[in-house]
Amino acid sequence: MRAVVFALLLTLGCKKTDNTSQQKTTTESAAPAKKSVAQVDPPFDLKNPPADAVKTPSGLVYKTIKPNPSGALPKRNDTVMIKYTGWRQDSGETFYSNIDSDAAMPLNLATTAKGFTEGLQFVHQGERAMLWLPPDIGLKSQPQAGQKAETLVYEVEVVDIDPAPAIPPDVKGPPADALVTKKHGVKYVIVRPGTGKDKARSADELTFNYTAWDADGRMVETTEMKKRPSKSAPFRQSAGFEEVLTEMTAGERVRFWIDADKMKPQIVPSTSGQLCFEVEVLQIDKALGEPPPAPPDVAKPPGDAKKTPKGVFYKVLKQGKGGTKPAPNDTVKVIYTGWQTDGRMFDSSVIHGQPSEFGLNNVIAGWTDGIGLMSVGDKMRFWIPDTLAYKGQPGRPQGMLVFDVELLDIKPAAHPDPHGHR
Repeated sequence: MRAVVFALLLTLGCKKTDNTSQQKTTTESAAPAKKSVAQVDPPFDLKNPPADAVKTPSGLVYKTIKPNPSGALPKRNDTVMIKYTGWRQDSGETFYSNIDSDAAMPLNLATTAKGFTEGLQFVHQGERAMLWLPPDIGLKSQPQAGQKAETLVYEVEVVDIDPAPAIPPDVKGPPADALVTKKHGVKYVIVRPGTGKDKARSADELTFNYTAWDADGRMVETTEMKKRPSKSAPFRQSAGFEEVLTEMTAGERVRFWIDADKMKPQIVPSTSGQLCFEVEVLQIDKALGEPPPAPPDVAKPPGDAKKTPKGVFYKVLKQGKGGTKPAPNDTVKVIYTGWQTDGRMFDSSVIHGQPSEFGLNNVIAGWTDGIGLMSVGDKMRFWIPDTLAYKGQPGRPQGMLVFDVELLDIKPAAHPDPHGHR
């Protein structure tokens, strides 16, 4: 059965849900691979739809079998619970059926092939209908080499509908009276005022929901339908999103417009063009400490900075009493804050209200190199080149990184006793 279900996903382009992001759209385009499926007799001639079937401009043909006009109609981003059977038109073969199953299958219409999304919007809840989908609207993408582009025919029953957030009326672009953030120029409108008094700060922990649509109203990301809000500090989001979040109070809902490229990689990794977001802040948990501002020399090492043989630039901000320096396998207790060279903070122990401990063999190479210069009580600033930092890893801070680090303690690594004792 698992293989058969997977075949369905390839045909319809359904998305599988994970714990943090919306379901992933398959890129397969061919009809499902042949499996051992009980054959079902279709209620109509697969090659010749009834004369009273409706044909839409896209080429979709549909015919209602069991009407229920009082039932709700799905909208293009809703999730529908369906039972259905699928046939290949040319051969008449049944490639999947769950009509006799007790459980219906969830399908998000924002993720399916164009024709299936269109067709399901004509089928009321409680209705059964036939859909004829030619390959240009029935498949997610063009067939691969050696695969046949064929018309697929479905008998579908809409059992239930889980409505998606409503598409904003101004999804294509902001109104003339939209507000504008000061630094990044993100245009936004307040959908619902907040109930809280204090705006979120960059380092506060926010619980928030969001939904994003492309300019055509197709939902591309959502936490609301999954009922799993995000929890994150604004500074961990993209710069434009951070600025919007820090304009908001608890309970507030805001709509904003931003280019998809400016939201990557945190939210929309595979979408382009302008997006419309709605975000609602559910709760603000204040950070325990206020992180320091970006240093004035964050953009590049100053002329008086020194450089290690491996390439880390450094500057002593406060001299301790000297003494032992940490070895590469030691654990250190530090107070630190890190910025990118544009001044955006990306991490800090200060916001947690307590120092952090790290094994120097489990951090980026630039930390192991730079902190190895320090003694307890020292405070230093490091400029760590990308080659000694994250080397362009997706989802990580990019380029040269700047850290202020104060060394509080060194915990030597445990060394094996040559006599077998600990």
